[in-house]
Amino acid sequence: MKKMLLLSFLFSFLGFAIHAQIEKPFPIPSYKIAVDSGYAQFREDFHRNKPDASRQKRDMHVKITSNNPIILQCQAQVLVYSLDGLDILGPYTVLCGGMLVVEIDERQWGVLVQTNSSILADVWIE
Repeated sequence: MKKMLLLSFLFSFLGFAIHAQIEKPFPIPSYKIAVDSGYAQFREDFHRNKPDASRQKRDMHVKITSNNPIILQCQAQVLVYSLDGLDILGPYTVLCGGMLVVEIDERQWGVLVQTNSSILADVWIE
């Protein structure tokens, strides 16, 4: 059963990733990006923001807040992945007002945020 769930999740992720290739991803860092019952993809742009090569470990931050002041309950599924395709971290569930911090290395990374709510996503690296 676990294998079946993992396979279905991976196929869902691949479907989103393929569809996300058509959509232009948001750069990292990005702040207050509206995600309405769907997904948003974020990717590092090394041409604009070159990380400090002496720092091998960095922290990817993903903060989720509600985009609707009346609805305070929301959540998002978050995947953190290396752009070379070797590592996929998650899925993580981030609740409204919560923040996910994932340690990453010096490679280029991306983030996929999926939700059934209306949220704002902030994604940055420290």
